Amino acid sequence: MGLLLVVAAVVGLVLWVPDAAPPGQAALDRPDIPTALEEGSPSASWYCAASTIGTPEPPRHEVVMTNAGAAVASVRLTPFGEGAPAGVEVVEVPAGSATSVDLAALFGVAPLSVVAESAAPALAVEHRLSDPTSADQVPCATVTSDSWWFPALNSARGSTALLTLFNPFPSDAGVDVEVVLDASARTPAELSGIVIPPRSVKVVDVGAVVQRRDVFAVVVRSRSGRVVAEATQRFDGSAAPRGLRMNIGVADTSSRWVFAGGFTGTGALETLVVVNPSTERVSAEVRVTPYGGASTAPEPIVLEIPPLRYGLVDLSAESRVPPLGYHSVTVETDDVPVAAALLATITGPPAPVDPAAQPAGTTPPAQRPALGSGVAISTGSPAAAGAWLVPALDGGSTPAPVVFVHNPFDTPTVVSVVPVDAGLDAAALAEATTEVEVPARDSVALTVPAAVTPGQPVGLRLSAMAPVVVERLVTYPEQDELAKGSAVPLRSPRSGPVGLPPLRPGG
Repeated sequence: MGLLLVVAAVVGLVLWVPDAAPPGQAALDRPDIPTALEEGSPSASWYCAASTIGTPEPPRHEVVMTNAGAAVASVRLTPFGEGAPAGVEVVEVPAGSATSVDLAALFGVAPLSVVAESAAPALAVEHRLSDPTSADQVPCATVTSDSWWFPALNSARGSTALLTLFNPFPSDAGVDVEVVLDASARTPAELSGIVIPPRSVKVVDVGAVVQRRDVFAVVVRSRSGRVVAEATQRFDGSAAPRGLRMNIGVADTSSRWVFAGGFTGTGALETLVVVNPSTERVSAEVRVTPYGGASTAPEPIVLEIPPLRYGLVDLSAESRVPPLGYHSVTVETDDVPVAAALLATITGPPAPVDPAAQPAGTTPPAQRPALGSGVAISTGSPAAAGAWLVPALDGGSTPAPVVFVHNPFDTPTVVSVVPVDAGLDAAALAEATTEVEVPARDSVALTVPAAVTPGQPVGLRLSAMAPVVVERLVTYPEQDELAKGSAVPLRSPRSGPVGLPPLRPGG
């Protein structure tokens, strides 16, 4: 960490703090967002719930810990599940490194959920599920909640839709699972009054109850106690591209959501789903902004969503969305909180780009990774932050991982990118540290610096002069699969995420 601070000072980085928030923006505490702690914060608990994907053999379940701190991080792992041992294991994560732990190998039992606890600052904890044909990875939850929204599940042929309900506490928890369809909302008898005993995990097959639906939403509501809820969706390739989608539920709804990176085009399908949990009709404005095109962004798409229903936009079919390059997606309502999800489905490789066909003086837009299959889901971010940790990227993988940075404000900002790689000496770290300007209301796509240790998972620490939204896209070449979702904001006793600025005049 000392090296990171020296490099930041050399490049003259001015860190944003909430006392200097952008005009009209107040600091917004979002405890529901998975965040890494900074120095001086209390100990954190990370809840890694899902451990099964509906296959006869349990998937490989790994906990991935990225330590951007200056000292070794001690992480206490407590297992939960049938046959889980009573003891705990402590894993030491060296400074400036990422460590992956196979839970079945560590505890001798599978499948398992786990709670990871550590007082170490700048530590991010994720978990990964994988089998020979699919993989996905998401940050573990840092809160329990009495409600969890899942905007987009699928029970079509060849897919599974499992909810993992994790109760790490010493008393019972009881929940109802309400299903939101395009024309109705109900709580099926099979999903009513589900009891999760103390310190246990229950997996609910919602796809067996809500059958043959390409899209439906659910909300897990607690009758008593609090739980962590996580969904896993596996697609076997028989009726759609194969792959795995994992997502922690949305613990709190918001009137604004940002998805920092999206893509359509040849071989890629992209769908936005917005759920209206209120009892009134909602008008949602969806703005798709191509990277580098903030000043000429297409006209927004307007979704009219009835009470307790969802609205859907097939962005792949929208002629106003350019088929090449990346774009951001912003959802805003008239101050009515909603939940949203952006789905990506890869059906084949992208179309080749002919540089000679580009206008003179321009370069082709960055293309999405050249995968032939895969599925991913992102539930976006309701807030921006001045510092982010992008965990466990493999700089030597092909296709390479991508980091999306979106600036939601009306003035440009500068972002400093520092690798979290203990294998770099001071000179190599300085060479690998970069700065990039993100124009107002625009975005950039970054790759892992070439100087990082090849073949080793590394993190990236991003610090911005004003709050930004950061997502990452990682690939799994062995499975021809991808994972897409939010990076982890850094939080300190004095700083946290801030609210997103309005898109609409006077909003």
